[in-house]
Amino acid sequence: MEKIILDDRYEIIEQIGVGGMAKVYKAKDKLLDRFVAIKILKDQYAEDDEFLKKFNNEAQSAAKLSHINIVNVFDIGEDLYQGERIYYIVMEYVDGQTLKDLIVKEGRLSNHDIIDYSTQIAQALKTAHNAGIIHRDIKPQNILIDNYGLLKVTDFGIARVSSNATITYTSSILGTVHYISPEQAKGKIVDEKSDLYSLGAVMYEMATGRVPFDADNSVGIAVMHIQDKPEAPKDLNPELSEHLNYIIMKLLDKEPSNRFLNARELIDALDDENFIKEEEDLTDTARIPIVVPQERSYQKVYNEQAKINQKEEEEEKEAVYVSNPETEKKDKGKRSGKKIWPLFLLAIILLGAVYFLKGRTNNTGTVEVPMVLNLDQDQAVNELERRGLKANISRTEESDEYEIGKVMGQDPEQNTKVDRGSVVNLVISGGREVEVPDLRNMTLSQADESLKEIGLRLGRTNPQASDSVEKDLIITQNPRAYSKLQTGTEIDVTVSTGPDQRVTTIEVPNLVGKSEQDARAIVSQYGLSLRDVNYQHSRDVAQGIVMNQSIARGTQVANKSKIDLTVSLGAEEDQQSNQNDQNNQTQSTDNIKNVILRVRLPEAKDSFNVMVFDVVNGQRNQAIINQQMSSADINENGVLILNVQARVGTQLEVIIDDETLGVYEVKNEG
Repeated sequence: MEKIILDDRYEIIEQIGVGGMAKVYKAKDKLLDRFVAIKILKDQYAEDDEFLKKFNNEAQSAAKLSHINIVNVFDIGEDLYQGERIYYIVMEYVDGQTLKDLIVKEGRLSNHDIIDYSTQIAQALKTAHNAGIIHRDIKPQNILIDNYGLLKVTDFGIARVSSNATITYTSSILGTVHYISPEQAKGKIVDEKSDLYSLGAVMYEMATGRVPFDADNSVGIAVMHIQDKPEAPKDLNPELSEHLNYIIMKLLDKEPSNRFLNARELIDALDDENFIKEEEDLTDTARIPIVVPQERSYQKVYNEQAKINQKEEEEEKEAVYVSNPETEKKDKGKRSGKKIWPLFLLAIILLGAVYFLKGRTNNTGTVEVPMVLNLDQDQAVNELERRGLKANISRTEESDEYEIGKVMGQDPEQNTKVDRGSVVNLVISGGREVEVPDLRNMTLSQADESLKEIGLRLGRTNPQASDSVEKDLIITQNPRAYSKLQTGTEIDVTVSTGPDQRVTTIEVPNLVGKSEQDARAIVSQYGLSLRDVNYQHSRDVAQGIVMNQSIARGTQVANKSKIDLTVSLGAEEDQQSNQNDQNNQTQSTDNIKNVILRVRLPEAKDSFNVMVFDVVNGQRNQAIINQQMSSADINENGVLILNVQARVGTQLEVIIDDETLGVYEVKNEG
């Protein structure tokens, strides 16, 4: 099977999972030498703008989160493979199994394991919710457990950022139907309590080995989530603690307001065996007389209650059922009871009036101040108002720890008991402007450390080949160095992968008819390498003109391929004259002598080609030496020594890699 390497960096090893819109692969990050998980969008969705938006949202949402119980997102990109565009997300690779695999294998988990795993999931959700991100697809398949029992939540593919720029999907109900919340099944806007419901369904499955609701089709299951109450998990698993049974059923309440306030409250409940007793005590304490607000008259209250009673009677009429005699008797009792209701209501109103006249302060009560640190300003104000408190933005301060617009301080502090209607003063982070450092020629670890020191973060890393910047060093950055940014901003960098190792092809140019000098320049310009230049006499081609080339024009060859040329020496008569001179010179062996040539290379080279030509009457006659040599042939003084035999009265031309380094006279003396 052909290796698939995305962006010359991520080598696909094997498929490890598949989802509704993407496949997941184990891969090797060649740049950082580590295993990663890569989610690749399925082919049928690659041209779908809506799915591409969801796919990008997954990376953008998850990349904002940093927690030990959340799968880290490292990178997002696209590449072209076999003519098809591939969209992918690079994530942390977790060596282990899904929670679903564990449940299938074990059936029911122990009380200890349920508390441990649920707490880790809640910790992940707390971090996401504090960042304004709703997961919307909590299920055992999206929960990974490594070989050491560490749990990590993944797949924020349908996560929604809770901000003013809310994306709504009207085409479908997002989420997996076995774990979907009632409000999500109805297509309503969801918040963090929807994730808590889904977690309750997961805990139910951990406790019983089965999901809370099941039917023949997804619509039937969704309806059950909306209408039906699940069987208590303790009825299915007698070994389940009352503590966990209560928590699971509270999470699975149809009404979001009856569930836990947030993930933080759930974590506290999981850690507190006395949570049920405390809840009961709070319920008993809350049973106080009804107090009629000052601005409402008794008549108004009575009229409103009358309207409610009328509505309830109308709703009863809408219900269609078949009654029996026993039911009729009960119904008569109910109807006679309704006749007493107005008197009972009047008694309540009078009792409320007594309490109202005794003192107006009794209608306030006390509440606990919630923790609103690290929430957006609007989120914090809404949370306080929901508790019956008022928010006051006291000031804005610079901060390295909190992002701009987040609450960095509150007074009174969390869990403080105050009167309903009290004011909570908030300090909002204004961030802080810092100067971006120059990250060029740094490693990723050096850049990360440099950014953290001033409150910035390392963003996306993009690999790029470079001949000038060493491998693993940063080439460029965005935003640029020395610009001013708010703390918390991410800096994207481009990292060198070293020289481009990919094979590129070149179309061989026409060199025939060019002068030798021009031909050499063209060879260099096209990225080719000149290997041998042969010289031949020709009656048809003028001296110094290229007669032939070893690779035909138009041929596609690899970069730096070697090419040979044949250059004309002019007419044959010149050759004959030269040959006669040569014969005269060689008649006497006394004219042949050994010559030692000492050549100093202008620059150090590991490998080079050496050519020595016999020059007669100013024309190259033949190559005495044509040999590939290396730095090992150069002595300690940096000199290349060549031993040749030559005729007295001739000249020797030394050429290193197509560059003439000198012409030497061969004389009798010395």
